[in-house]
Amino acid sequence: MYQKETPHPMHPGHVLLDQYLLPQQETISRLARRMKVPQGMLQRVVNGESPLCRALAHKLAQHYDQPVDYWLRLQVRYDQ
Repeated sequence: MYQKETPHPMHPGHVLLDQYLLPQQETISRLARRMKVPQGMLQRVVNGESPLCRALAHKLAQHYDQPVDYWLRLQVRYDQ
């Protein structure tokens, strides 16, 4: 029986990069300074090396005027 493969959801960091940072010509270092988070932590999330933690999800939600659940759901979907 043929089973259609569904694409794996994007890591939240890749969503941040593709849908927010690149279109707005924002750098990771500038975003980290604005949100008052360590640049290395944000870099690891954007690279897909670290999961998006609740604290960073809250900061992103505030910065981009999005519900925090938006960011948390991205991580949950990626983890499944």
